[in-house]
Parts: sequence; structure tokens; C-alpha cells
Amino acid sequence: MKAFFKGILLFVTIAGGAFATSVAQLFQKPVVIGDSLSQGFFGVTVEKKTQDWAYPVLVVKQAGSQVYYNELKGPYVNLEEVLKGNCGPICIGASVIGGNERTYSLPTHAGITGAEYTSVLRTSGKCEDITATKWEKQWYWKNWYTFTYRWVQVPDCKEPDKFHRFGLRDAGTQMEIVEKNRPTFLFGTAAANHVLCTALHTSLSCLDEARFKRDIAEVMRRARAIGTIRGGVLFTIPNVTAIAYLEPYRDPQNRPNYTGLKPFYRRSVSDPNQVLDANEVRVIENFLTMLNNEVKAQGAAMGFAVSDAKVIFDNIRANGRLIRDSRTGYSPGLARAHWPLPGAPGVFSLDGVHPNRYGHAVLANELIAAINSRYGVNIPAVDEYSAWFYDSLNRNPVDIKNFLENTIIGQVITWLISVFT
Repeated sequence: MKAFFKGILLFVTIAGGAFATSVAQLFQKPVVIGDSLSQGFFGVTVEKKTQDWAYPVLVVKQAGSQVYYNELKGPYVNLEEVLKGNCGPICIGASVIGGNERTYSLPTHAGITGAEYTSVLRTSGKCEDITATKWEKQWYWKNWYTFTYRWVQVPDCKEPDKFHRFGLRDAGTQMEIVEKNRPTFLFGTAAANHVLCTALHTSLSCLDEARFKRDIAEVMRRARAIGTIRGGVLFTIPNVTAIAYLEPYRDPQNRPNYTGLKPFYRRSVSDPNQVLDANEVRVIENFLTMLNNEVKAQGAAMGFAVSDAKVIFDNIRANGRLIRDSRTGYSPGLARAHWPLPGAPGVFSLDGVHPNRYGHAVLANELIAAINSRYGVNIPAVDEYSAWFYDSLNRNPVDIKNFLENTIIGQVITWLISVFT
């Protein structure tokens, strides 16, 4: 009997050591690809402090590891800081221009605002599309007396947007960065912009099922070929027609194609292209179902953890998410699927699209739960109450709708948006 208990003790000791090692092995070298959610875009910019609270950084930190990313100071501006008077003309000017505070020759966090699986494969910090070519004349001496030309195909390297330029610099495309790093764990979700584009542009023209399926499959194929990846995580995409960026609108004349969902900053709809009508919403929802099924299938094929962020978001939208201090029991209430308002916590930033600091903690915890379940590890959760407590937007909310509708500056901004979009 004594030998039996010694055996049990030995088993528990070995299992405990293997358990601890498995987390270290998984996160020995984590690498991130992705979009604005992973990079830390926050109303309407990227800067170091927002990069530091982005969900991959939080998950990796909880796992006892770290990632390295080119630190940004723009482009564009932190809308919260501007509206609260903490960023004046000089600050705004510097932010709009943008740049880097610190760079790495080979970052391990390559998530970039605006990215999707297509740009993960094709867009570097130098070229919008590394596969693009064009035809140009090449002059040569055909013989000693004839100088002529022939048409040759050459690379067509157009400058990418500032987020890619500052975020990737000379390291290559996001996929090339993954291959150069040879990671042990991959944050691999870059699906959102394949469907979010419909909400941001109130248009279906960007939907391309064949391209999405082709490029997510190619990203995963190249990831498998690396040979060092022991694990990873993907997540589904929430219903983009239910985000705070869109709000219901009924046309005064009851025209069906003028009634539906409009961007929150528009007071009215003067063109069907400014609203998603009921038929368009159905098309988007069907596309989203296809997209999320493909994400789940690719995750299963890779052996990755998959978090169903759509279900999680739907639950927050319907029931809220309780914020509570585990030490004192104090609760500021339920966080909603909206930007924060006085007495009403929220998970979105002021653009109604991207998470605030607290929202990133919520997403990080859902990914941690999926990773723990898939790999049998025990990565500790992020303290959501602390994330809310230190979230300046939640603690000191800005009513963006009131600002746009009831201040002169806000009305000018709204007018400019209506003219140029």
C-alpha cells in the first residue's frame, strides 16, 4: 500500500512538471498575425499604449512569455484624448503624420490594422502587393546598329498604407515574418475584414468567398509547412451588423432600400449606398456563417484552439458581462456591447468597431479559456475588473453621439464625413 501511494505521488509530481512544461513549450516563441484587433487600433489610431493592451499581448503575458512589435505613434489620432482635451494641435499634427517609437528588424507580433488573409500573404512594409507585376519597355541593342526595346514583366511595388509601413517596415509580409520566426504558437486570426468591410462601407461589393477561402487555406498551409508550431488559436467573427458602429434607421418615406442600418455618425440617409437594407443584412449574415464555418474547419485541421467569439459577443449583447472585483465584491455593473456611457460600462471604443482596454481583456480571457481547454493547460485569466478600473474610457466616458450632434465642432465633423464619404 505504501508503494502504491508512492507511485501515485510520483505520477502527480511528473504530471505537474509536464503540465508546467507544456505551457512553456507552447509559448516558447509565440508569433502573431492579424488585423486591427491584434495590433491595438483604438479610435482612430495605433500607439504603444494601445498595442500594450491588445489581446495577443495579454494572452502571451499570462502564459509567461512575450512578443515584440514595432511600436507606433500614429497615424491618425486617439479620439478619446482629443475629445477630452488631452491632445492639442501639435499632438494632433504629430499623430496624424505617425511614425515609430521603437522598431525591431524581425518582430514576433505582425498584426496590422486593415489586414486580412490576402494582405497577410501579399502586403509587406514596402509593397502593397509583393505579387503584383506590370509590363514595361526594356531597351537593348538588337545588333550593333539597332537600338530597340522589348516588353518585360517586372514587379509593381506600390507603397502600402502607413499601418503596414510602420508596423512591418523591412521585415516582409506577415506570413514571411511567421516563416522567418519559426514559432511554437500562432495567433492566426485575420478573418474580420473579409466581412467587416460591409459594415464600414455599407456595401456588399467587398464580399469575395472564393478569395477568402483560398487565402486562409494558403496561410494555414504555409504555417503547417514550418514544422515548429505546437499550437495556436483562432476565433470566429461576431455579427458585424450588430456592432455599435451601426444603428437602426427608418426612412421618413418608408422606402425599403433607404431603411436599415446606418453608421452612427450619420443623421440621415440620402442615398441607398449609405445604409444596409434588410436584404443586404441577410446576405452579410449568410456570408458570416460561411466565414465562421471555414475558420472552425481550418482551426480543426491545424489542431488549434478555436474560440467562438460570435456566440460570446451575442451573449454580451443580450445579457451584458458582469464586472466585479474578486477581492471586495464591488461591481460597477454589466458591460454592454457598446462604447461606455456614464453609469453604463462598455466593451467598444469610440469608433463602435474596436474593443477598448476592458474589451481586449474580455477577448483575451475567452481565448485563454479556449487554449486551456484545447491543450489541457492552466493559463491564468486576465483580471477584467483591473482592466476596467484602468480603462480611462470606461472610468471617464465620452458620449460621442452627443458630441457629434450637439457641439459645433461635432456638427462640422459630421458634415465633413457626409460630404466626403
